[in-house]
Amino acid sequence: MVAPRLTFPSPVSMNESNFEPRDRLWSRLSPAWRWSLLSMIVVALSTNVAALLVPFLEMKEAFHASLTYELPAAVRLMWREGLPVVAVLILVFSIIFPLTKLVGLTAALLLPFTPRRRATLVRWLAILGRWSLLDVFVVMLLMVLASGQWAISTEVRPGVQLFMIAIGIAMTVAELMCSFESRHEPSPASAGPATMLARSAWWARISIPILLLGAASALTLALVAPVLRIHQFLLSSNSYSIGTAVETLWREQQILFALLMAVLLGGLPAARLLMLAGAWLLPIGLRASRRLAAVGGLVGRFAALEVFGLALFLVLLEGRDLIRTEIEAGAWFLLAAIALDAAFVFVARRVFRVISTPSGEPAS
Repeated sequence: MVAPRLTFPSPVSMNESNFEPRDRLWSRLSPAWRWSLLSMIVVALSTNVAALLVPFLEMKEAFHASLTYELPAAVRLMWREGLPVVAVLILVFSIIFPLTKLVGLTAALLLPFTPRRRATLVRWLAILGRWSLLDVFVVMLLMVLASGQWAISTEVRPGVQLFMIAIGIAMTVAELMCSFESRHEPSPASAGPATMLARSAWWARISIPILLLGAASALTLALVAPVLRIHQFLLSSNSYSIGTAVETLWREQQILFALLMAVLLGGLPAARLLMLAGAWLLPIGLRASRRLAAVGGLVGRFAALEVFGLALFLVLLEGRDLIRTEIEAGAWFLLAAIALDAAFVFVARRVFRVISTPSGEPAS
């Protein structure tokens, strides 16, 4: 009797299906793109470091010494004044993360990664990039609050412009690298002209329109309702909405800041909601809906309602050293707009994963 031969799969054959080779994005790009991306990273790093050494804003208040707002000094001031949460937020979002992001982008460009891991890295860097704008919004709010006051005034310093340049370049690099990686992702098969909403489960057909309408309504109210009011002796108790803040910056000849606030807090969030509504409600087919939703996601990564909300929180907490303020109803509408948008994204992603797979059928 001959014993049966036992065969074992080789280690190579066992892991062959799960093996994903590493490569360098640098080697896949043309020389023009290689050196363009690397040069942009170097410029962003240089301007970022310079922004840490140059003041952002100078505030002059009657009967008090002038206060210079710069990032390292702001961290020390908030910690010394017993506001460790504010100090940590400024340290993380305005000092550590921008530099860490540039290191991550450099690694994704030059070092070997599997395509999946590199795509995940650059996607998260792109999603989180707008949070570096936190102190830029704080500076804008202080400029608005000091406008028209006899006892206090502000003067913009070069640090904030350098910081904005660094952030803008870094966000652009992250989006470009995301686009290079997304070219290798498979597209879903087209499923006819039916809307994505019609192909969804019954609960999604109800919840998605409600969330879209709620987010749009809350955004509109957040733009026009006052979010902040001055509450300090010797200062006029002016109230400001996002819309009136833009008008104030424009009137003070701060055109760049006015346009930036209008676009990041009004134009881009509204455009994103319109694109997402079109992706779900228009009968353009699954592939076109996905593309429209992807463009809406790109626009949303530059929208900054959440960052502005955190900046409002910092201004409220920093009031004892800068300008004392109190919250108004518009801040709650802003919070509602952020929450409804996040809820919509959660539901939409869950539903889209089902209807974009070959076996995904709409539930009855």
